[in-house]
Parts: sequence; C-alpha cells; structure tokens
Amino acid sequence: MIASPNLNGVDQRSKWRRNLRLYPIFYFFHDLHFWMPVWIIFATEEVGLTFAQLGAIGPAFYVITSFGQPLAGALADRFGRVRTIRASLVIFMVFTAWFAFSDGFWMVAVAWSLWGLAMVAITGTDSAFLHDSLQAMGRERDFERQAGRAFAVRSVALVLATLAGGVIAGEIGGRGALLTGTAATGLALMISLLFREPPRHESEQETRGPSYMQLLKQTLRLAGSTPTIRYSLLFSAILIASMVPEFYLLQPFLREQGVEVGWLFSVLQAPARIATVFAAALAFWLAIRFGIVRTLASMPFWVVLVYLGVGLIDHLGVVALFIILGLARGAQMPLMEGYLNRRIPSHLRATALSLNHMGWALIMLPFLPIFGRVVNDNPLPNVFLGLAAFFGPLLLIVMIFWVRADRNEGGRLRLPPAIPQLLREVLWKPQRRSKPIPRPVHFD
Repeated sequence: MIASPNLNGVDQRSKWRRNLRLYPIFYFFHDLHFWMPVWIIFATEEVGLTFAQLGAIGPAFYVITSFGQPLAGALADRFGRVRTIRASLVIFMVFTAWFAFSDGFWMVAVAWSLWGLAMVAITGTDSAFLHDSLQAMGRERDFERQAGRAFAVRSVALVLATLAGGVIAGEIGGRGALLTGTAATGLALMISLLFREPPRHESEQETRGPSYMQLLKQTLRLAGSTPTIRYSLLFSAILIASMVPEFYLLQPFLREQGVEVGWLFSVLQAPARIATVFAAALAFWLAIRFGIVRTLASMPFWVVLVYLGVGLIDHLGVVALFIILGLARGAQMPLMEGYLNRRIPSHLRATALSLNHMGWALIMLPFLPIFGRVVNDNPLPNVFLGLAAFFGPLLLIVMIFWVRADRNEGGRLRLPPAIPQLLREVLWKPQRRSKPIPRPVHFD
C-alpha cells in the first residue's frame, strides 16, 4: 500500500525533495574527520597511551559496531530515522570532544565506545532514510544513483579532511584537530534539523517478517551447505582484517621516517585514501575486465607485497606501497558483495552482508590486543614482516578452498602465466565428487 504524496491537501513532495538536496551536504560535513590523519599520534604522544593499551581498547569498538546493529535498526524503526541520525551526531560530537580532553586509558576507552555507538546509530539508518524519502516520491529505483552521489561527496570530504588534518594539528595540536572535527559535525547536526521524517510503506507481511536472529540462523544454514558462500565469507573476513593494521601503523611509520606532523604528514597519507575511493569506483570495471574471483583471489598477494616491502625497505618512499592496500580495500567490498548477492536469496542478502562485516570484526577481538603488544615490544619493520608471515599463508589457504569451491560450482578462474605451476595445480586439481555440490536454497 503506497501512501499518496498529497496529505491533507498539502503537497509533501517539497519536504522529500529537500531531504534529497540536503543529504549529500549533510554527509560532506559529517565526514570532515580532521582528526583521522593524526589520531594515533595524538593518542600515543599527547595522551600518552602505549600501543598495547590501544590494542586493548579496540575490541570494545568492534563489539559495539558488530553486535549493536540489530538494536540500532530497531530503535530507528521505533523512534524514526531522523531522530536516530540526530542522536548519532550528538554522540559523535561528545566522542570527539571527550577524546580531545582525554588524559588516560579509561577516558580513551569511553571515547572509543561512544564512537562505536555513533557509528552503529547511523549505519543503515542513513540508507533507510534516503530510500524512504525516494519511495515517498515514487522514485525508489533512483536509490543507487543518489547513494552513489552521496558516496562521491563523502569521499571528497574524507580526502579533504586527510589533507587538512595534519596542517591543523601542526598549527594548533591534535586536540585542535579533534575540536575542529567536532565543529564540522555540529554543522551536520544543524543541517539534519532541516530533515523531515519520510513515511514508511510497509505491508503487514513485511512488518511481521522474521526476526534478525531467525534470518541469521537461515543464513548460517545456507553458508554451511554452500561451499562458495562459506569460503567467500571467511576469505572476505580475513582479507579485511589483514588490512586493518594499516590504520594503526601508517602514522607511526611516517613519524619513524622523520616526518613531523604538518602538511607533509597529511599529504603522504592522502594517496592511500584516494586510492580507496578510486578502486571503489572502478570495481565494476575490474569485475568485467578480470572477473570477480580472479581479482579477489589476487588480493592476498597485494597484502603480502605491501607488508614485505615496508618491512624490508627502510625508506620513506615505500609509503607509496600503502596505495596498493587502499586499492584492495576499495575494490574488495563491492566485488565481494556482488559475488554474494548472486548466490544468496534476496530475503537473506542484508543479513549475509551484515554477517560479512561481523566476521572480520570478530577476528579483531583477539587479534588487536595481541597486535598492540607486538607493536609495543618490537621494531616497526619486524611488525610488518610478522603481519606478512601471519596473514599471507592464512589468506592463501582459504583462497584456495574458495576458488576450488567456485570451480566446482561452475565458475571459471583464468590464471595468468605468471602464477607458479605448483599453485596452478593446487587451484585446478580435479576433485572427485562423492555427492552433488549443494546449491543455494530458499528458506521459508
């Protein structure tokens, strides 16, 4: 049942059009995180935390962002999209201000928890708000274009914040960069006050649909019976987890190479962030040109190359290798989501994609405390070499299982001549099928 856009004789379309006009502007200011290029340096040099303490704080953030999503979605459904978005902005402003004046471990731990709550509150709610605004105007099919437009604006804001953050911190300190980010979020909050709650058009069947836990159980059953889904989810989780250390190590690497916080400190971080945006935009072309499986299967080698190169070469120039990680990070998500979307029933897709996010977050829970201790007690080059030694074999093993499962399902992976013959044999070795390969099924 679709509600008429004309309610009580007053044309409501202008409200929804205003939502659409303001949405990219809102996200431009929301994503001006001027503190991002200096947050590690601020936490370690100005607050005085060790890497071991940073590693101990990290799991709380991932617990909140992973397991708080269903609750946040329920609150958005209960109290409205716009109210939830505004609440997330208030929490985010409290986080940046609290972090700016933190002077010890527990204050930073509280700040990290607030950051997780802010992210959980807005993730998914923003997409629902955009979709509902379009639906109120009968323009649901325009969602991808509008979402892509917002993504482009957010990407520009993130790059600008990366370039400017180091300059701001160099002039007025890391605390100043955090408070400048707080002010930008305040502008986003002011814009959100102009949003109007769009109507929702849910049928009775949709309202009484299965719970998140029921959908999660169905998704796990599907993954358990379908090797391509099972191994692709596992491969994706480990691949994303393997790239998380870059967020912790890039800034210390620059400091170890003698780069002071300032404009150069920001400029040297920007290419990796730009590469992420560039790769996300080119993911479709990569899928057409090389194939989804082939592109994703090559990414473990990208990760190992970066960590080995940075670990073995003591030169500022190897910061360019981080661009490769940026490319992998940007292309991985749309390609893997496209692969999963073609194999998962429509009513389970959103749950499966949330499971994909939850998977790498769960890996972070035990990994980050250990990682923080290792960084604390070892030279940085040894840490990079250790990451290559840990993630390289793990990614390769899971990738082989996934590629072979995809081949059995009927997929094709064109291997270039440069791939060693032994690896070609492992990937393409004929397998004896003792029973038919399970096909994706739909659950009632």
